[in-house]
Amino acid sequence: MAGRHNRGMNDLRKCALLVAYHGGAFCGFQRQPAVPTVQESLETAWKAVTSESVVMHGSGRTDSGVHAWGQVVHFSTDSKIPAEDMVSAFNAHLPEKAVVRAAADVPVDFHASSSSCGKRYFYRLALGATRPVLSSGLTAWDRTSHLDLLAMREAVTYLLGEHDFAAFAAAGRSTKTSVRCLRSLHIRPIRGGIGFFVEGSGFLYKMVRNLVGSLVEVGKGRRAPIWVETVLESRDRRRAGVTAAPEGLVLWRSLYSQDPFSTLL
Repeated sequence: MAGRHNRGMNDLRKCALLVAYHGGAFCGFQRQPAVPTVQESLETAWKAVTSESVVMHGSGRTDSGVHAWGQVVHFSTDSKIPAEDMVSAFNAHLPEKAVVRAAADVPVDFHASSSSCGKRYFYRLALGATRPVLSSGLTAWDRTSHLDLLAMREAVTYLLGEHDFAAFAAAGRSTKTSVRCLRSLHIRPIRGGIGFFVEGSGFLYKMVRNLVGSLVEVGKGRRAPIWVETVLESRDRRRAGVTAAPEGLVLWRSLYSQDPFSTLL
């Protein structure tokens, strides 16, 4: 899939990029007026290289402050620049907090978002009275020194599988359905805190952060594990926990049945 593909002389070539960025430098992925975004930065960089105006389509719209290690982007182009040379070309013009990790030619029917069969996210939460200064901007922080991981893991069992996750979706979502399949959610101790490793068929607007916020409520003993089931069944966002801070969240990778970057993720 990463190689060249047959196309007519007048057909545009389609390319995919594997992009990483520090979300603190951007107001999200999607282009917005008068604020820095990842999409606009990529489009501006490509125009600087080729003088060509293109639209960069991302696998997901990360929010302001949310990071990415495996954001996939596709675009169509007339350029003949080899994919292996695109990485340095982009990176010479991107801002410091964004980088193209890899580039590949992809089939004409590839779409960064609609071709994706799932996503993986990682959420890092530091615990304790001391601010995590060495990972500032990359780690969320809770002054609580201890969370009950066993209770949190029990709560996860009510969330796994296919459900209507409307109670964990922030207002403003544009998707037709709020039904998603949560394939896995592992909570593990990491240095200085805990990490949430999440995989699903797809995620609603702020869904991962809302799940984390609710699970932390359980971890603090404020709610029983079965509470998340009642929240889920209610389909009422007002009954769930607070939205966890954006700086702890990383879009780790987008998943594809034929992944143009399978060797790198």
